Amino acid sequence: WAPHELGLCLACGSSDGNISVFSARADGGWDTSRIDQAHPVGVTSVSWAPSMAPGALVGSGMLEPVNKLVSGGCDNTVKVWKLYNGAWKMDCSPALQMHTDWVRDVAWAPNLGLPKSTIASCSQDGTVVIWTVAKEGEKWEGRVLKDFKTPVWRVSWSLTGDLLAVSDANNNVTVWKEAVDGEWQQVSVVEP
Repeated sequence: WAPHELGLCLACGSSDGNISVFSARADGGWDTSRIDQAHPVGVTSVSWAPSMAPGALVGSGMLEPVNKLVSGGCDNTVKVWKLYNGAWKMDCSPALQMHTDWVRDVAWAPNLGLPKSTIASCSQDGTVVIWTVAKEGEKWEGRVLKDFKTPVWRVSWSLTGDLLAVSDANNNVTVWKEAVDGEWQQVSVVEP
C-alpha cells in the first residue's frame, strides 16, 4: 500500500514481469496503471517511497507528495520508479546491480523529510545491500550490509527508518542499526 498522502493506492509485482498500480476512485472503482516489463523475468517485490519529498524537512522542498517506488526482480536488479505526468518511468539509470541472484525483497526506509534516501534489498545470493542517495537526482550508491551465506528472504525498516530487520533461510531474524561512522552493526538476533 502507498503512503496515505497518496490516497488509496496499491502496487503489485507479478511473475509476468509487470508492476500494476491500482488507485481507488470516488465511485468505488479502481484506475490501473502499469509498468510493463519492469523486470522481464519476474517481479519479486515492490516498496513505496515515503511521500514526503527528500529534503522537505530541512529546505524549501516540494510540498506535493512524491509518487515513487522501488522494485526487485528475478533479473538480479533493483529499480527505482517515479510517476511523471501520469506515466511511471525508471528513476535510476542504469538499474541498481550488486546482487548475483534473484532479489527477494526491497524496502524503502522512512526518511522523515531528510535529504538522504535509503533502500534495503536482499537476495537469494545471501547478501543484503543498503542503497543510498544523498539527494534527489544524484546516483544511488550500494554497500553490502553483510553476506549471510544463505538466502535472505525479507528486509523491513522500523517506523523511524533507523533499524533494519533481516530474515534469512537459517530461520534467523537479525536487527541492524547504522552507527555514527556509517558502519552497520547487528544489535539483536532472534534465533530458531
